[in-house]
Amino acid sequence: MADFLVIGALALDRPVWLEGHLEKGGRVTGRSLEARLAPRLGGGGANAGVALHKAGHHVRLASLVAGDAGGDEAIAMAAAAGLNVALVGRRPGESRTTLILIEPDGERVVMGLDLDRGRLVLPPLPAPEDHPEVRPGGLYLRAAFPGAEAWAAVSRGPVVVHWPAPHYRGRADVVVCSADDLDPATLEAPFAAAQAVFGAALRAIVVTHGAAGASAYSHSAPVTVRPPAAKVVDATGAGDVFAAGLLEALSAGADMEPALIQACAWGAVTVGLSSSAPVDAGPGLYRPYQA
Repeated sequence: MADFLVIGALALDRPVWLEGHLEKGGRVTGRSLEARLAPRLGGGGANAGVALHKAGHHVRLASLVAGDAGGDEAIAMAAAAGLNVALVGRRPGESRTTLILIEPDGERVVMGLDLDRGRLVLPPLPAPEDHPEVRPGGLYLRAAFPGAEAWAAVSRGPVVVHWPAPHYRGRADVVVCSADDLDPATLEAPFAAAQAVFGAALRAIVVTHGAAGASAYSHSAPVTVRPPAAKVVDATGAGDVFAAGLLEALSAGADMEPALIQACAWGAVTVGLSSSAPVDAGPGLYRPYQA
């Protein structure tokens, strides 16, 4: 069993299953969880962390949630899902509402309501020097909260960073991003573009292409892997779980190609689940890497 740290959002998602596709000028009906817009565990940090926990690992989640009842509920859900929440801090203000609009084919639109990022000043995460017992064997940085660089510096294993990561200039061994988030110039030379941001120590950049798979670029020849066939029920969280599967395999000593194979397999499992954080994944669905 490995010891992982995930830095990222912890949230309460409110899913709405649409009866039809979203179209400009159209009308569509839907159903919500428990018919009252009930929440489920979500946020990029929780999504990745729960998958790693399901694979049999100890996972600490470092995040920031509001100091209100919504924050209390999110922390309680994360703890109930098996995550260590000792590094979850509190921020001022109220919890935000996130709607997950899920179309009939499983694709989703994430809608954050009443966001006010311009005024919200986040406090730093709890510091590593205050938690000397925490020296993770691998770290996934999904959101660059203040203080994230210090945790990346003390990781004993690989640091996988979701990119773009505005304002983050800490350690990164591998960066993961969606092709949809990259401009044409970056797509032409992704490794050079990523190294220009993170430095020469960067080992690789992984670019995901949804159902078409993922490609890794480094000093070596590019490696491309396609995911196994999967029925898409709800695509929410699949990208975060993909990154978790990549981190898990790299931490176990896998080369990039088998690590990508595992990441794609974990992502394919996730799109078949009706959840954000994969709390309903059965035993053995997220298999740890074995050489």
